[in-house]
This record gives sequence, C-alpha cells and structure tokens, in this order.
Amino acid sequence: MVHQKTSTSAGLALATAFFMLTACQPPAAETAKPDERVVPTQTADAADGCNVSAETPWIDQETPVRRYTAHASVIGPTCQQGVAVLIIRQREGTPIYSWTGQTQYIFGLKDAANPAAMKTALKDWIDQRGGGTTDTLPEWETTEGQPKRAEFPFMPEPNVIADKSAWDDLRRQKLDLFCFPQGGESSNCAVLRPGVDGAPTMMEDIGLQLFPG
Repeated sequence: MVHQKTSTSAGLALATAFFMLTACQPPAAETAKPDERVVPTQTADAADGCNVSAETPWIDQETPVRRYTAHASVIGPTCQQGVAVLIIRQREGTPIYSWTGQTQYIFGLKDAANPAAMKTALKDWIDQRGGGTTDTLPEWETTEGQPKRAEFPFMPEPNVIADKSAWDDLRRQKLDLFCFPQGGESSNCAVLRPGVDGAPTMMEDIGLQLFPG
C-alpha cells in the first residue's frame, strides 16, 4: 500500500510539471497571409472618366434682343466611350433644342483621346461663327434625289420638307441655321423658328449636309 501511494503522488507531480511547462510556452506564430488588397488596374485618368463641357453664344443680338447659347458636354468612362449632348437655350435658360450621339462616331470628337482634347473639340463642334441662314441652302434641284443632284448634296428631312414648294419657302424665310457634325460624313442642320402669335420659339431638324471629300 505504501508503494501504491508513492506511485500515485509521483504521477500527479509529473502531470503538474508538464502542465506548467506548456503553459509557459509562447503561442505558435500564425502563418503569414498573402496581401489580399485589390490592385487597381486603371490609371488615374481612366478612373476619373471623361466628363467635360463647353459653352458658347450662338446668337447675341441687341436690337431686337435675341440671345441663344449652345452648350455641349461629354460623359463617359473614357472619351472614346462617351455620349455627346448638345443643348441650345434661350437667354433665360429655357432649352429649345437637344441632340445626343456617341462620340466614337462624330467627326471632330472621335479622335479626342483625353478630357483636355475633348474640351477643345467640343468648342469647335458647336462653333457657329461660320453659320448662316436658310437662304444659303442649295436649290431644290441639287438636293438628294433630284435630277441635278450635287456631288455632296443636302438631304432634306422628308417629315419636315416634303416638296420643292416647302423647300423654297424655307429658303425665303431666311431662318437661322445651326449645323454641327452628327457623324463621320455629314452635319445635321436645325433651324430656329421664332414664336409668333403666341407660339413658342422652337428649333427643328431640316436635314443633313454631306461632307465633301
């Protein structure tokens, strides 16, 4: 019996010593984890996108007072993937005309590779210093589909101008024209129709002018 008690006491002492030894050991170091942060793949310029605008007076007349402003903007992840928006406003800010198109198809805008270049291109796109009036349009006989069709004819909008008499009347009115590139081979032309007898001032597309060359 004395031998059994001694053996039991020795076992308890050994277990206690092992526990104290393991308790004093420092914890095992964790295996280092790979850096899981996402590395940006876009450049700063691309991440900012292509969001630019330009504005210029179209008609600025003192007597009688007639003031209209053209505003153009491009919005997109890149300038080549942008949407171009054209808005013409009266002097108090009321919009009377709007047009949208994809920059990748518009002459003068499709080659603008960054926001700075696009801002310059937008200014040129809406520049109407060389604009005119409807009396400068070609004669009906030289428009698209006519016997004396010109090499680079004007293509009248059939829903607005159905025949020669309507075309000739448009030319006689000498309405202000706003023409701008709407693709790679032509300009879109819209006319300003002043409101009379209570009708609102408005603009409408009258057709496309094909580019030479």
